[in-house]
Amino acid sequence: MPLSKKHLDDVCLLHSGDSGTCRYLRDDDRKHNTWYCVKLRPKEKRKIDCKVGEFVKDCKNKKTDPRAANVPLGDNCSGLPVLKHAQQGYDC
Repeated sequence: MPLSKKHLDDVCLLHSGDSGTCRYLRDDDRKHNTWYCVKLRPKEKRKIDCKVGEFVKDCKNKKTDPRAANVPLGDNCSGLPVLKHAQQGYDC
């Protein structure tokens, strides 16, 4: 039970469906409705930041607002380690 529902809703904004959703969220391939923060994993963070940077650059070239595409662009907290068996969040 990695990220708590309250943390996902209030900090990561998982169900907001807009650009404010945290870009560092990753769901578990094996467990339905299980989410992790990968911000503290350097390789994954670099990859995500690169993709987001390219997306924003592409939007600027096309003169469009990147926030209008409803792509997760948020950097909503300082990050949490990936713990497979302990629930995390500001409420835990």
